[in-house]
Amino acid sequence: MNRRSKRSVLLTIGVICLVVFVSGMAAAWNNRHHTICPDHKVPLQQQPGLLGQTVYRCHDGRIVTTN
Repeated sequence: MNRRSKRSVLLTIGVICLVVFVSGMAAAWNNRHHTICPDHKVPLQQQPGLLGQTVYRCHDGRIVTTN
């Protein structure tokens, strides 16, 4: 393997990582106002549930589960 092909492989991996990073940041920016609780506040408590679900307790006393 020569130096030129090593450089192109590392550059390709770097570009792929950068694209994945920027895509993740864009997804986080798009969903920044999405909350789990209906009162749009951060949950008070989080516990693992059955079958991989997560159970959240909101400020108004509601219990919300997610997968």
